[in-house]
Amino acid sequence: MKLVVWLVLLFVVAVVAAMTLGANDGLASFYWRGWRLDLSLNFFILSLLAAFVALAGSVRFARWLVGLPQRARAWRTERREQALQAAQRQALLETFAARYSRAVKAAQRAQELARDLPNRAGHAETQAINHLLAAMAQHRLQDRAGRDQEAAKAQACLDSAVVSRDSANARARAPSAAEGLNLLRAEWALDDHDAEAALDILGQLPPGASRRIQAQRLRLQAHQLAQQPTEALKSVRLLAKHQAFKPEAARSLIRTLAMDVLDTARDAEGLQRLWLELEREDRQDVRVLAHAVERAVKLDAAPWARRVLRLAWDAASALEQEQRHSLALALWRAVKGIEADWLGPVEALASSHPREPMPTAVAAAVYAERQLWGKAQPLLDQTVRSAAPLEVRRDAWRRLAELALQKGDEETANACFRQAAELV
Repeated sequence: MKLVVWLVLLFVVAVVAAMTLGANDGLASFYWRGWRLDLSLNFFILSLLAAFVALAGSVRFARWLVGLPQRARAWRTERREQALQAAQRQALLETFAARYSRAVKAAQRAQELARDLPNRAGHAETQAINHLLAAMAQHRLQDRAGRDQEAAKAQACLDSAVVSRDSANARARAPSAAEGLNLLRAEWALDDHDAEAALDILGQLPPGASRRIQAQRLRLQAHQLAQQPTEALKSVRLLAKHQAFKPEAARSLIRTLAMDVLDTARDAEGLQRLWLELEREDRQDVRVLAHAVERAVKLDAAPWARRVLRLAWDAASALEQEQRHSLALALWRAVKGIEADWLGPVEALASSHPREPMPTAVAAAVYAERQLWGKAQPLLDQTVRSAAPLEVRRDAWRRLAELALQKGDEETANACFRQAAELV
């Protein structure tokens, strides 16, 4: 199709030329010091056009010839940039492939190529990226000195990018790059088990960056490593608010950290203060409540533990069996010196769930503690044959032995003590 178009255009040009130049009536005369030159008008016009074309071509050729060194420099720069990008890609790919020694070499080659490039917009950022690639690989190689040295060089490059009169986009990207470097350094500090350094680095982040999910994750790990459950619990709540965890995982982690917070109490007053500082949702968690009761018993605060436990006991029938088991086990641990007003609630729960071992066991322990041996004995007999925890069955055997001693039946008491001793 193109050939047909060109032929049509050629015919058109031929027709126009024949119609325009066919007459050839004109004459162009030139005089110079007695000399005279006569040319046909058509030839003169064609010669003039040819001279113009030749002059234009000469000018363009001269410009091309003069700009040849600049184009050669641009070509060499482009080749270096392509080699630099190839080295950076290789460093990334080698890092992903866990070939960290090769990644370090590729990053160092990228640094050498970047030094040969002219100092243009984004040059400092490029060098910072090269140093970061090398630092990431050296971190995996456990070369902490080399990693820190490369990170310091990357920071120096970013600082120079902010100070220099680079492009506005480069200056705008520099803070993000610096924040990314700090996040990496905090992650490296956590890998080195240096929680204090990680928290110090995270504290240097601006408010906007410190609220990001990655920063909160690192802060959570640092607080856990530093055994600061209270601060870790705050971080988990923020992460859960931003849906960084699945609801079940967040609930489980919050529960564990709440228990760790309670474990930091050294006396009963401290335990009560920490308990009140927990969120209402955490205090309503049966497992957290049971852990608080167990901790209170260890700190000789069983009466307070029973008061806290009483708030959840009335709703025990509506709980799941596992939660009811934890609640009853917590009361069993705090049964020593139990008040008389517990008899009704404990008996009601045991009668409403007769097939569950722990409500029966805790009812037996409460009756025995209140010296109601007539009610306690059948429940104790049922407990020692149930699937209750080992410590609960062992305690039931001991109580049966005490009952036998009160009746003067030493043989039965010895047999019960023997059964308790075998449960180890």
